[in-house]
Amino acid sequence: MAFVATRDSGFEIIVKSGFTIEPGSIFISGFHGLGEVGFLSTAHLARALDAERVGFIKSDMLPLFVSMENERLVLPFELFSYESFVFLVPRFQPHQAEQWQFIDRLASWIIDNKFSEVLLLGGLDASFKEDDEDMRCVPTTAYLPLLDKWSVPLLEEGLFVAGPLALLLAHFEMRDYPALGLLTYATRGRPDPRSAATMLEKINEVYGLNVSVDQLLEESKEIERLEKMRKSIEAEDRSSDMFV
Repeated sequence: MAFVATRDSGFEIIVKSGFTIEPGSIFISGFHGLGEVGFLSTAHLARALDAERVGFIKSDMLPLFVSMENERLVLPFELFSYESFVFLVPRFQPHQAEQWQFIDRLASWIIDNKFSEVLLLGGLDASFKEDDEDMRCVPTTAYLPLLDKWSVPLLEEGLFVAGPLALLLAHFEMRDYPALGLLTYATRGRPDPRSAATMLEKINEVYGLNVSVDQLLEESKEIERLEKMRKSIEAEDRSSDMFV
């Protein structure tokens, strides 16, 4: 399978030969932020939809790791396609020293390929939750005409989005491009597949998909079970310290 590359200052987006992005497609990605919600959601979408791997991102500070999955070599930053969707699955965060260039080149590529909208997935600290809503959103000004379909409250003033997701939103706002940050409440300090499942249920609803979240919920139950076990052991240790 042949791939072709377009190079710009140490950053390459390498796409499968013959693959083209139809105007009006939707770009979706998420990073390893709070609860790893963005990465878990995007990776599960690509896997559950059996999306086709159509490209990679290469940069000067590409993480020095590869792995195997389903008998295939897996790279740090991969692009997948399913119908009108293109997913970027980042198995690592972009290196701190090149995040600005990485995000700038990625944003330019998205704009050049005329995606109709960009959906950026992430987590929000559950300690900030004050109502029954499961998520908040952060739209660019250009996305506001599309916002009603989500029925998700805006992020409260005074709270901040951080990391690569924040940089992408800033780039799209400055370039008047329709992008939405979608944030589900998540547990700090560990992966939160349950939060990712909540994210995907909303995406199913809005885009008419039928992605099962059963695997994410099972993973969440196991993580929560281990967390309860850890806390129980720590509590027993503290109790034993009271006696001699």
